[in-house]
Order: sequence, then C-alpha cells, then structure tokens
Amino acid sequence: MSRGLSFVCLALFAFACGGAAAQTPADEASAPPPRLKPAQTLEPPPLKPPQTIKLTADRETIFLRADRLEGTSQKAIEASGKAELRTRRQTVLADWLRYDVETDEVWGKGDVLVRRGIDWITGPEAKFKRDTEVGFFAKPEFHVGENASRGSAREIQFNGPDHYQIKDASYTTCVAGNDDWYLRSVDVDLDRSRLVGTAHDATIYFKGAPILYSPYLTFPLSNERKSGFLTPVLGSSSTRGLEMSLPYYFNLAPNYDATLTPRLMTKRGLQVNGQFRYLFPDIAGEADVEVLPDRITSTTRYAMTFKHNEAFSSVPGLGAFVNLQKVSDNTYFADLSDRLAITSQTNLPRDGGFAYSKGPFAVLAHIQTFQTLQDPNNPITPPYFREPQILFTLNPVEWAGLDFAGNGEYVRFRQPALINADRTVLYPTVGWTKRGNAWFVTARTGLHMSTYNLENPAVPDRHLNRVVPISSLDSGLVFERDGARFLDQEFVQTLEPRAYYVYIPFRDQSKIPAFDTAIDDFNFSQLFTENRYLGSDRIGDANQLSLAVVSRLLDPANGEEKLRFEIGQRFYFADQRVTLSETPRSANTSDLIFAAEGRLTDTFSAAGTYEVSVNHRHTQELDLGVRWQPSSGKVLNASYRYNRETIDPTTGALTTLRQIDLAGQWPVGNWSLIGRWNYSIVNKKTLEGVFGAEYNGGCWAFRIVAQHLVTNVNQVSSSVFVQFELNGLARLGTNPIDVLRRSVPGYLTVNDPSVQPTGGAAAEYFPGF
Repeated sequence: MSRGLSFVCLALFAFACGGAAAQTPADEASAPPPRLKPAQTLEPPPLKPPQTIKLTADRETIFLRADRLEGTSQKAIEASGKAELRTRRQTVLADWLRYDVETDEVWGKGDVLVRRGIDWITGPEAKFKRDTEVGFFAKPEFHVGENASRGSAREIQFNGPDHYQIKDASYTTCVAGNDDWYLRSVDVDLDRSRLVGTAHDATIYFKGAPILYSPYLTFPLSNERKSGFLTPVLGSSSTRGLEMSLPYYFNLAPNYDATLTPRLMTKRGLQVNGQFRYLFPDIAGEADVEVLPDRITSTTRYAMTFKHNEAFSSVPGLGAFVNLQKVSDNTYFADLSDRLAITSQTNLPRDGGFAYSKGPFAVLAHIQTFQTLQDPNNPITPPYFREPQILFTLNPVEWAGLDFAGNGEYVRFRQPALINADRTVLYPTVGWTKRGNAWFVTARTGLHMSTYNLENPAVPDRHLNRVVPISSLDSGLVFERDGARFLDQEFVQTLEPRAYYVYIPFRDQSKIPAFDTAIDDFNFSQLFTENRYLGSDRIGDANQLSLAVVSRLLDPANGEEKLRFEIGQRFYFADQRVTLSETPRSANTSDLIFAAEGRLTDTFSAAGTYEVSVNHRHTQELDLGVRWQPSSGKVLNASYRYNRETIDPTTGALTTLRQIDLAGQWPVGNWSLIGRWNYSIVNKKTLEGVFGAEYNGGCWAFRIVAQHLVTNVNQVSSSVFVQFELNGLARLGTNPIDVLRRSVPGYLTVNDPSVQPTGGAAAEYFPGF
C-alpha cells in the first residue's frame, strides 16, 4: 500500500512505549492473523482462479489480486472478493479494494487489514492518497512486535507527509481478553519528521481504575533519547523517612546529556542531584553533584564525583584519566545510601594521570590522594598519598632463548600524621622456559633494588638502600586419562602435579616503614608467588618449596571443565626473619589447603576451600558455598565462612569471622518469594537482611521488598521498596531490582522473558514513560 499506512503500527507502539517500535523485515509469505467472519460468508471455492494484475506507480510495483478485478490499469482498478494489494514492504487485505491510478489513492472496505512483518492493523475502512499522504483509517485495532502489544483507536487521520493524528487511542501489553491495564489518550499527534509524538489527556487504567494522569506529554518515536520527565521513584527508610525522586532528562546532543533529580525526604529535606555525561571518539566522562540542606544535622551536605578518560589520537598509546570523589562529611553514605558496597566505603580516591604503552613498554604517571571517612568509635589510619607515582613496566621480551622483563617505580609518599618519604624501585628479571606436550619448566632470577629518602629528622638513617636477589624454579606435569566416571557420568580426568621453589636471602628491613605494603592472603594461588607481601616495602626471605596437585574433570565433547580439585602446601627450609606486623613463623610447613569447585549437574554447583594448620591442628579458614537452580526464576544459595583470624572491616581489629549467608528466589503460584540473610555468628547480629515478594500478573508485576542493613558499627538502616511495573510501559515506585540482583545471585524478575510464566504471558519490557 503506502509507506504512510505502514508507519501507523510503528507509531502507535512508539507512543505507548516511549521508544521505537521493533523493526522486522517484511515477510510476504507469512500468513495474516486469523480474521473471524460470520459463518454465512463461507462459500465454496470459486470455479476459476483469482485474478491478478501488476501495476507500476512512482517506480514501485503494486500487485492486486482478488476473486474479481474491474477497471483499467490507466485509470482505476476495483478488486472484490478476498482482495489483496501487495507492495515490497506491506500487504493490504480487504473485502473490497479500489486503487485510483490517476490520483494514486487506495481505498479499502470490509475487514481491512494492513500487515508489515509481524505487525498488523485492522479496521472496517481505510482511504489514503499516496502522493499527498492524506487519508484516514476508521476504528483501527493493532498488534505490534513480539511482546503482545496491542491497542485500538476511534480513527487515525493522515495529515500530510509524516504527520498523523490518532483519536481516542488505547494501548496495552496484556494478551487479548485481558485488560488488566491500558493506556488511553484523547488525542495523539505523531510527527515522524521530528520523530516526536505528543499525547493529550493521557491516563493509565489498572483494573478499570485510573492510577496516573498527564494532561500533556511528549515521547520519542525512535530509539533516540528525548528530553522529559522519567519515571518517579518512591520509597521509605528509617534514616530518611518517606522519599520521592522525580528525574528530568535533558537530551542535549547525541553524545552528551544531563539529568536533574530532585529527591524529597520527609526527615531530611530536599536533595538535588545533577548528572552530566559526555562521549566523544577519544573522550568519555561523567560528572555528578548532589546537595542536601539536612534538617537533622542542620548542615548543607553534598557529594561530588568526576570521572574522565581520554586517548590522544595524535600520540598512539597515550591516554589520560581523572577520578575525583568528595563528600561533605564522614557519615554521608551511611545516612543517605541503601547499598552495602557504598556505605562501607572509607577511602574515596582522587586520582589523575597519564598512561602510555608501546610494544612491550608501558608507563603510568599519576597523583593519588584520598578522603578518609572516619567512624569516631573506630578511627582508622589514612593511607599515604602518592604525589606523584611513576610506574614503568617491561613485558617479557625474548632474546637468545631467554625472556627479559622488569618493572620500576618512583613515588613520593605524603601523609601529615605519618613519616613521609621518596621511594625508588627497580626490578629487572631474566627467565628461561622449556615446554613439552605434558610438562614445563620455568627458571627465573632477578634483582630487586630499592632506595628510600625519609623526611623525618628524628630518624637517624634517613637514606636507606636495599638490594635483594630473587630466584625461582617452577615445574609441572599434565596427565590425562579417558573414561573417568563420576556421578554416573564419563569424563576426561587430568592429574597436574606442580612444584615451585623460591630462594630469597635475608635482608634486614626493620628500619623501612610500611608505606603501601600488607601481608598477602594465604590461598592456593599464593603458593606460586615469590613474595609473601603485597607491595615493595617488604621482600620476604624465603628458602621454600610449594607442592600442589590439581585434578580436573572435563567434558569429553567440548573440553569444558566440570569439576576441579586442588591440594597444596608449602615447605620451609629456614625460619622466617623478615616481618611486617606478624609473629615470625618457626614451623617448617605451611597450612594445608584443599579446594574444590564445579558444576556437578546442570542445576547444582558448589565450591569450597579448607585451610587447616597441621602444626597447631586447627582449622584456619573454611569457605563453603552451594547453589541449586533448577530453572530460571528458581534459585537457592547457601554459604558458610569461617576465618580464625581476620581484620574486621568496620573496626580494623583482629577478630574471628563466622558468617552464614542464605539467599534464594522461589515461585509460589503467581508469586515469587525472594530473600537473603547474612548473619554474623560471632557478633550475633544480622549484617544484611532482605525479604521480598513479586507478583506476576502476566502483563504487569508488583514488588515489595524490605531491607535491613548495618551501615557501620552503631548504625542500622531499614528500607522498604515498593514497585509497580506495567510491562512495556513504565515502572512506578522505588526500584528494588538492583538490591535483589546484588543480594540474590541468580535472581530474575518474574516478568523476565526467560522466566516461565505461571499466571499469564510475561512480556519483554521497555522502561520509560
């Protein structure tokens, strides 16, 4: 037919969703949706085949087909009886069709149906002039896309090229026969030249009752963004009271935009947040600022973040970055955030610098400072500022059968309350590797050289030098056998023994302060590292051998790892002399580490680590975790953590860690129950508790979630999230989805397309209204 009529379905869908309709290729061979006719219209097949005529108008080929064709191809053609008009992109079916060749007008009556791909629109009558794009479609009903979107209108008027007016339009994603919710507008204007739609007197109805009204709203007709209000967010918490946010989005340009969000909190006042984002071929960044005149503290509280990354095209390999963060006070996140990862932040980075790489060489130069958020009940020592730090890296370069590598560093450490210093480090290495089909041997040696210039006059030795040779020998074997059976399944099993020897002679380092060095966590991968410390201020003396065995079960069809077992231990040939803050080790063996991880079946997976002290005969660390996920939307997680000696992240003190973490999601009829319980056995308190329920209404969903969160030692935040979602249209209320995804591994919304619906069609949704 015409390109104007073909836009109708897409435009109606864009109006309802606030975005572009799904575009699908034309499929002329696909059958139209069934059209119900009275029984008396059924007739025997005609005695002669349908008539077909081929026309050409405006360089476009038009096919007309019907039981009966009358007229001439120079003036007008009338088609009656199962009439069909077909062009390259769309098909028109009707009981009666007339195409006026001279005026280029198409007129259809009697069960008119226009189809383009999987989208279709039907009504009793339609008339359209192809040249001027003027006409109408009476009482249309439409179906758009794969998500069951459908709707109707009293009339569609075509008012010239790319301009349409829809009278008394309605839209829903509910399946036919179910009108749980629908959107109705008295008048909708669509301007495809500007890709903008305007709706007047728009109302959302749920269960027959109006729940949201807007006298005037605009929306985009494509995937392009458009300025306007976003969905409001509602919520409640014990520290902030009832709260509501109403974001306004500014589409400033295709590559930069802004969002202004007023957030009203009944206990604390009005907070205003502004966000600006930009993206260029070699530049990307984001700036966020929020300000709150707090009623409780009687102060003006604020937070600022600026992130910028840039690549200089004129100098290949050269880039720059900036990451700045600042808040007004120590308890800003604890009072105003719902996320544990944010409330537990203590050091906010302020970092900026340049990076350059070419071939095996890489250089990083930056300045890094921090804002430390202190808890008066448990103060912590602020980290050192690096003003500046310059890092140099040479990745392995092969020459004469040897691999040459190295790294270097210059850094100025600054912290008013601590000893300040400059540190210079150079660590060149040379290695040799030999490999076979089932074995490898790697030998490496290097010289770790460092110098310190301390700025504390009270220290007698202000200039310190240290030179430490480091040598290691790594070797391993790989054996395989077919036909290994486990849980009545056949696998390829590997056996991979490995030996790793390190020798580092003792150097007295007791006079060197610890600027950025900490004790590395002892685990399976740490068995195969040279230094037991993280950082350059301590190079641990070592005369030790690590022995380990790894066994894997592999799928014989594709080589995928299904299960892995690991066991390892370190053997010492000399007592420890270099220390940081720990008690020197005197035993000749380390703890014994067992680890296992795998997906035992398609629905069950497990992982565990067990560290046992063979010298003191006690468990040092135990981590166990299991997951059962029989299908999408059904998942149960359980984990247990035990650490005999660990540092409490809130107090900084050495303590014992014993925690239980249970999380899951399970459907009960049309409801889905979701929860998480993270409990500290030592402190006898819940660190985080989440409990929620979701209802799947087929074309809508309802969520209610309660959260209990420990934000610091003496502060707890309780929040309630309530959200109502209309599939394919909007989400109203406070968004709990991010909280649930973070708290419950494997969580899916009840209306996710991959979740099997239990009470109706679960449709793909398009957020925004």
